[in-house]
Parts: sequence; structure tokens; C-alpha cells
Amino acid sequence: MEGIIYNAPHEIALGSKIAIYFFLTGVSAASFIISSLAYVFGMEKYKACGKLGAAVAFIVLSIAPLFLIVDLLQPLRFLHLFYMFNFKSPVTWGSILLTIYPINCLVYLYFIYTENKPMTKLFGSIGIPLAVAVHGYTGFILALAKGIALWNTPLMPIYFLISAMVSGTALLIVLSVLKERYFRNVEVINKIFPRIEVDIIYDLRKMLLIFIAIDIFILFSDVLLLFYSTPENYIVAQLLLKGPFSLMFLVGEMLFGMVIPFIIMTIPSLNKNLGVLTFASILVLIGIYFMRYVTVVAGQYVPLM
Repeated sequence: MEGIIYNAPHEIALGSKIAIYFFLTGVSAASFIISSLAYVFGMEKYKACGKLGAAVAFIVLSIAPLFLIVDLLQPLRFLHLFYMFNFKSPVTWGSILLTIYPINCLVYLYFIYTENKPMTKLFGSIGIPLAVAVHGYTGFILALAKGIALWNTPLMPIYFLISAMVSGTALLIVLSVLKERYFRNVEVINKIFPRIEVDIIYDLRKMLLIFIAIDIFILFSDVLLLFYSTPENYIVAQLLLKGPFSLMFLVGEMLFGMVIPFIIMTIPSLNKNLGVLTFASILVLIGIYFMRYVTVVAGQYVPLM
């Protein structure tokens, strides 16, 4: 029948739990990297924000693997990864990284709060490549799926890392504004997380604008390559632009997650308003989650050739 490309039902193995895992590891990686601006690269003005970023990196990454374990259906299966090694497999390296990185985050946090600068810088320096690797390996795993057109692209690891910086920066903006607006005078919280000046929040906004711009460019390049390359890639492009994922992709991810926040944060009369900036950052977070979901699920929508 004309118009039918594949007519065989198939199960979509990876779903929303994997998308949430990708989202959380991205937030953790970006939060750690932003934290390192103060404690590794010596940018003193980011110290207050750096403490918050370091805490977010550890907390979020402690939660993220739970979604992988639940997705196994038989959760105890994850124990196999700790004694059945295949060092040619990204999954093995992912298991190692998911063990080492949170430990490094915790040690890094300890030295931040004990004000041991040499050790903080050491574990911060170790943590940067670990943070990149923990999230980057997920992009590599997808990129190695040769039969899945949406995933099998060299842009996938870069796309994952840039979108991680987008989501992590947006979350730090939201948390910083909420802390300063509602908990500014709470002594206990200020002892743990020092006050974050408004100028630092505005600096985060500038970072976020840059990351969104890069993310839009990579996304545009990826869709363009899909659209004008192989017939299989064209089918996937149609799924994103006209098919069942078009609403999530065009409206959720592109319009509300990128375009509208970008416009808001470039208008002088709006970008100094912390409430508006928080709203734009929340839109960004929602958009990046849509990006993770669409990438994971839409990639499996077309059966393997």
C-alpha cells in the first residue's frame, strides 16, 4: 500500500526512564564544570555558585543510576556489570565512570567545605574529564548503534554534551534565583551555600545564551544531514518534522526550549528581571528533557533494517 514504509510491529526497548537518566547525567556534568570555574580555574567570583554546582552535581548523579536500575525490570542485574567486564564496551566504561565520578564529587565537596585549596583543585581537575566522560559516553553508546539513523551520527556525543551545558546552566540559574529570593535570610542555608550575587546570575544567563546558540546550530546541522542523506535518515527527519514526534520536537524542544528563552534572554527590558529569567530557564529545562525523550524514543520508532 502506498505510504506504508514498514508494517511490522516492534517493541521500543528504551523509554522515558532512559531519557530521564540522560537528562540527569547531563545536569550533573554541567553543574560540576561550572563549579570548576571557581575551584579549578581560580575565578573567585563564582565560588558561591560553585558550591551550589558541586552539590547539585553529586546529588543529581546519585539519583540518575536508579532510573537505569529500574529500567532493567530485574534490578539486581546491574550487579553483573561489576564483575563481567568487556573493556571494548562503552557500557563497561560507563559502569566504571558511574562508580568513580560520584565518589570524586563527594571528595571534591568535602575539600571545598574544609577549604583545602590544593586538594579541591586536584579533585576538581580530575572531575572535569570524569564529568565529560560520564555524560559523553551515553552519546557514544547511541552513536555506535549503526542500524538507528537518528543515533548513528558523529554529532551525537557533542550534541549530548552541549545540551548538558544548556540544562545544567539553566538549573543553576533557577536554584540560584530561588535561593536568593526565598532563602536569602536563612542563616543555616547561607552557611552551606553563600549568597549568590545578582551579577553572577546574569553571568550564568550569558553562558546559557552561548550554549543555546551552539545547541541550535548542532541541532540544525543534524536535522539537515538527516533530511538530505540516505532514505532511512529522511524517514527519521520526517518523524521529527511532520510525524508523531513533531509536536515535541518543533514546539517542546525547539520553540519553548530554545527559541523563546533565547529571545527573552536577549531583550534588555526582560533579561534583568529575575522572575522572567527563571521562567525562561524552566522552559529550557523542559525543552532539554523533550530533546532527550525524542532522541531516545524517536530513534527506535523506525524498525531496524
